[in-house]
Amino acid sequence: MSSLHARKITVREFLSHRDLTGVRRWAASERSPLRTLLSLTFDGQELIRWRAVEAVGPVAADQARLDLDRVRDFMRRLLWLMNDESGGLSWLSPEMIGEILVNVPTLIEEYGPLLPSFLQEEPFERGSHLAIWRVAGIRSELFKKTVLQLRQSLGHPDPGVRALAAVAIMTIDSTQSGALAVQFSNDEAGFALYDFTKGEMQQTTVARMVARFSDARPRPEWAA
Repeated sequence: MSSLHARKITVREFLSHRDLTGVRRWAASERSPLRTLLSLTFDGQELIRWRAVEAVGPVAADQARLDLDRVRDFMRRLLWLMNDESGGLSWLSPEMIGEILVNVPTLIEEYGPLLPSFLQEEPFERGSHLAIWRVAGIRSELFKKTVLQLRQSLGHPDPGVRALAAVAIMTIDSTQSGALAVQFSNDEAGFALYDFTKGEMQQTTVARMVARFSDARPRPEWAA
């Protein structure tokens, strides 16, 4: 078995080209590919970190078809790494949990309800909002009781949190879309967010992102 360093070099090259097929082929012959991807979420380059987050989803789906408990073990590890007692916080754990649930929906009922507990916990606020938005696109009813918590984030100082809270609410309850679009129509605060449809970091504003959501479904051009 190759060293972690060698595995990271291999996978990082795939991620640099956003070659998710290459990542999945590599992962098929590895015992712990998810841990290698986790290590790359600490990479010095932001785009590599986010592409590692993205790759975790399909790799977890492949693993789940062979051994769902192995994916559960990794989920528990991600949750542990959100605890100060772990000795090494993984800031992108909520995002990875979200991508696993999007790709392995059979685990949504088991782990989805844990995400709201991190909505107001630094440094996981933006990631938790993002994960809930992404997962709610598949199982919106699971987060009906989370809307009140999400509304508390609409005035958050981080524009990314404000925007993600708004689109998460709109995804869960589309009847609130119109009012939220009006509420944020003049919020021109900018932020960067990973676009999972393009595999790139995109600059947008709160107003622009919220305006893209009138039917509660994520659209490819959300950051345009």
